[in-house]
Amino acid sequence: MLETSSQLPGRGADATGTPTPTTKPIAEAGEALIHTTSKPRPSLPHPPTFSGSKSQWRGWKLEMEGKIEEDALAIGSLRAQLRYIFMRLEGAAKTNVTTFYEMQLRQEAPSPHSLLERLDILYGERNRKQKAIQNLHSIRQREDETFISFYPRFEKEIANADAEGWDDDAKISYLRNALSSKMRDNLVGCSGSETNTYNGFAQKCVDVSNDMELYGQWTKRGAGNSYTAGPTRVPTPITTPDVKAAAHINYEDMMEWEPTTTQMNAFGLYGKGNTKGYPSTRPEDRELLGKRAKWVIQEEINARRREQRCLRCGRNNCRIATCPLAAAVRPKAISTMTARSTVVTEAAVDEDSDSLEAEQ
Repeated sequence: MLETSSQLPGRGADATGTPTPTTKPIAEAGEALIHTTSKPRPSLPHPPTFSGSKSQWRGWKLEMEGKIEEDALAIGSLRAQLRYIFMRLEGAAKTNVTTFYEMQLRQEAPSPHSLLERLDILYGERNRKQKAIQNLHSIRQREDETFISFYPRFEKEIANADAEGWDDDAKISYLRNALSSKMRDNLVGCSGSETNTYNGFAQKCVDVSNDMELYGQWTKRGAGNSYTAGPTRVPTPITTPDVKAAAHINYEDMMEWEPTTTQMNAFGLYGKGNTKGYPSTRPEDRELLGKRAKWVIQEEINARRREQRCLRCGRNNCRIATCPLAAAVRPKAISTMTARSTVVTEAAVDEDSDSLEAEQ
């Protein structure tokens, strides 16, 4: 205990004696404390490098400003912050501000925000608000675009135009004018207190668009995310062909007696490439692989078209582009058939030929 007290600053070995001054000035002790204190750890990740793309400038600037503000102590002095910003540049962006960066380093109190302002002059959008207001007059939802896909584009123009404070009636008018004709038709009759506000009207558009997609009025095109206007039924998804499941089908033999286009029935525009049968992997299609569709009269074809059934096999859960049956062949004698209007789940298969290989 006595040994510890003797080492305290300003206190001699004899506690009753006159206190002796410390051998290290207070300023020097403070400097030693500063040098021994470690920097705090950064709380935000490093922003990505910026190469000069104007479309990426706003987002990069916001990330960099947040990094400088939150991790100022971790980065260090203003000169260190200036160096940090410059180190996160590359390509044309770094080349265009190198001279300005050197001038800032020569100053006694360099300003990192001056470098950001210099970059904003080069890559910022000067008349962003005016352009956004003009875009609100011309922006349109495509006929093959759902409202959920279109709405973020519209909201971006609202934000760029600083239109968040506009009256709801003005924003509703711009949004209604930007909707596709198909969306406007489905919004007929949708009125009341829930659509009097901008947020309420936008939510109503989301609900209507979801219903349109549910009932097949938006159908996917291929494997992409775009949609196109379609019939009011839930579309049958296209399954990926299974090579092993369809390996037993001899397409070379099928081609030898494939009829010409004028002899084919239930062909259709969208089934033009499916003349030999689609190699479907659905369980209900496995028994139909390798077989040919039955020839039907034109009245039956018209009935299938009206009831949105497959023009080739006649089923409700199929369509000609993915029908497993090969195109029908016109027989020598055509019998009279009656068109059906009920739900059909059984395919019309040519009974005279159970398989294409048997006809060989």
